[in-house]
Amino acid sequence: IVGHGYGGSLHFWTQDCSSQEEEKKDDDMMEEDALVSARWVANPCVTGHFRSVEDLAWDPEGEYLLTTSSDQTTRLWSEVSCVVNGKKVCRWMEVGRPQVHGYDMTSIACIGRKSNHAQSDDPTAEKEPQHRFVSGADEKVLRVFDAPASTLRLLHTLKKLRDPATPTSSSATPAEWRVERAFLPSLGLSNKATVEIDVRESNKFAGPTIPDEDLGDAIDPRAEVSMEDLKLPMERDLGATMLWPETRKLFGHDSEVVCLDSYLASSGSDAPLVASSCKAKNDVASAAIRLWNVKLGKCVGILKGGHRSTVSTLSFSRDGKYLASSGKDRRICIWKKSDHLSAEYNDSCEYQLTTAMDSAHKRIVWSVHFCPGKPNILVSGSRDGFVKLWRIVEGDDGSLDMKEMLKFEPLCKGNKKSEPVTAVSFADFISRSDDGIEYGLLSIGTECGRVEVWKVPISENDPNFDAKLVFSVPANECHFDSVKKIAWRPVGCNGDEVLSPTILTFATCGEDCGVRIFMLQVSRKV
Repeated sequence: IVGHGYGGSLHFWTQDCSSQEEEKKDDDMMEEDALVSARWVANPCVTGHFRSVEDLAWDPEGEYLLTTSSDQTTRLWSEVSCVVNGKKVCRWMEVGRPQVHGYDMTSIACIGRKSNHAQSDDPTAEKEPQHRFVSGADEKVLRVFDAPASTLRLLHTLKKLRDPATPTSSSATPAEWRVERAFLPSLGLSNKATVEIDVRESNKFAGPTIPDEDLGDAIDPRAEVSMEDLKLPMERDLGATMLWPETRKLFGHDSEVVCLDSYLASSGSDAPLVASSCKAKNDVASAAIRLWNVKLGKCVGILKGGHRSTVSTLSFSRDGKYLASSGKDRRICIWKKSDHLSAEYNDSCEYQLTTAMDSAHKRIVWSVHFCPGKPNILVSGSRDGFVKLWRIVEGDDGSLDMKEMLKFEPLCKGNKKSEPVTAVSFADFISRSDDGIEYGLLSIGTECGRVEVWKVPISENDPNFDAKLVFSVPANECHFDSVKKIAWRPVGCNGDEVLSPTILTFATCGEDCGVRIFMLQVSRKV
C-alpha cells in the first residue's frame, strides 16, 4: 500500500505474510476479511522536501548536510552504507529532521565545530559545542538548535558502518548534558529540550513511532550493528523522534529573516559569530546587518549605512577579517573587523564599512562568497548573467579598495541573451601550474537550474586572468528550476598529497524541491 500524506510525505506498507498460514486454515474466510485482518508493516520510503529548498549548510567537519525549505522543515542527510547487487555502496539518505516549524524556512548556518580541547563538548565553555546550528524563517526570530544524544549515536553508527576502523568518539557516548531527544508541543513552535514530560498527549493521534528502547538498540554504539540490522527512522519517526531541542532564541530584527552566515574560528576555541539580515523597507535602518554572539544570546553589532534595500547574501572571509554583503541595491559592501577588538566578541564586535562598489552589477546580486584559501578574493553572481571576481587590496593606512579581476558568463545560457546567476561558491581547493600561478575552483548555479564548475585565477601574477570551464553537470542531473545555494563539503588539508588527485563533494539545492550532491575528482597539479 502506498499513501500520500497531507504534508507531501510518502508512506509504504507491506503485508506481513508470517501470520497468513494460520488464516489459510479457515477455508471459509473471505479474501476481503483476510486483508482487513492482516498485519501491515511500514517500510522505508523516499523522503525529501516538497517545496523550494532555500538554504543548506555542511557540518564543519563534513559529517552531514543540513537543508532548510519552504515546506517548514530542516532536514539532516548523511551517507548510509547499504548492499546493492552484492556490493557495498554509500547513499545519501535523510536520517533526521531537526526542525519542524510553523513558518517557511529561509536560511541556516552551522556554528559548532570540533575542537582539540578536552572540553570540546562542554556547554559551559567559551566556544559553542559541536553539532549546533542557527536557522531563520519568515519570522523576526533566529532559533538555535543542539543535537540530541540519539542523533549523535546514530551518526557515529553510520560512520562506523562506512569505515569499521573509525575509533569511538565523543559522538558515540554523548555528554550527560545532552538530552536524549526533543519533542514539539501540539500548539507550539519550539522543540522542547526535555524528555521528562509525557509526549503521548501530542502524539496520540499521529500513530505509532519507533519505541525509545528500539531506537536506542538500533543506534547503540557499543553494539555491533550490521547494515542488515540497522533500523533507520521512518517518515513518521523523522518528524517525531529525531527532532533537535531548541536552546535559544535571538530577537532583534524588525521583519522576516532573509539570510545568514557564520564565522568559525579555525582554532575552535573562540565563540563563533553569526551575521543576519532581514527584509528591508527601503531605508538604511531596516537594511542593517546584525552580528550575534550565539553563546551569550545577544546582538554584538549592528552594521548600518551600507545598504538601502534588502541584503540577500552575506559571506565571511575564512579569517573573519572581512564580511561581504550585497542585494537588491546592486552594491557590494566590504566590512572590516576592527583590529583592537577581542576575537571572543563578548560585549561588542565592531565591523566598519571600509569600501563599497556601487553598481557592481547591472541587476540584483544574488550571491557572494570569499575564497577559503585566499581571504582577499571575492566572487559575486548576479541576475545580469555575469560572474565577477574581485580582489580586496588593503593600503598601508588600513583603507580597502575593490578591484575587478575577471568577468565571465556561464556557458549554459544557450541562445539566451543572459542566464541569471543565482549561486556561487568557492571550494577549499587551490591548484598550481608549473609557472606558479594559483587557481581556485568555483561552482556556479543558474536560474534555469544548470550547475557548472570553473577554474579561475587567484594569483596576482597571472597576466591572462582567464576562467576555464572544468565540468558542466549534465542537464538530466541538474535542477529544473532556479538553484538557491551551492556549498562544498569541508575537506582536511594534507600537505603530503599536493600532487595527487582529490575527490571533492559539493551540494546544491533549488526551487524544484530537490537537493543534489555531486562528487568531482580533481588534481592539484594544473
